[in-house]
Amino acid sequence: MNPKIRTQDVTRNLHVNYLRKSNECFRAAKESFSRGDWNAAAICAIHSCIAASDAICIYFLGKRHSGQNHGDAVVLLGTIKSGDEEAKNNANRLRKILAVKNMAEYEERLMRRPDAEKLIKDTERFLSFARLQLPEE
Repeated sequence: MNPKIRTQDVTRNLHVNYLRKSNECFRAAKESFSRGDWNAAAICAIHSCIAASDAICIYFLGKRHSGQNHGDAVVLLGTIKSGDEEAKNNANRLRKILAVKNMAEYEERLMRRPDAEKLIKDTERFLSFARLQLPEE
């Protein structure tokens, strides 16, 4: 593992808390989308993916990413099932989702319906992958 990646140890069974956060954020994303709140929908979808990635890392590694660079979270996720093509595809999907984070949260540009719609679809795909990796609650 890359020693520069900042992590925090978390008891493995607490992955369920992060999965719950992910599910709550995704529900909020869908509700925001249905109201036409494209910015809130995008931000909640992104945070749903971050929490789901944390859940996977906690379950398999007993740690989650704790640094400022979300690209490192993708690298950490990629250390799990590194030879698996589906895992690689979903790590890349997470990378693309996180690439929108700064713009959605901090820049002056507003999200549009197609932007939010794409994030919701990508989030659904990532969450489906995440749920398959984790035991049922």
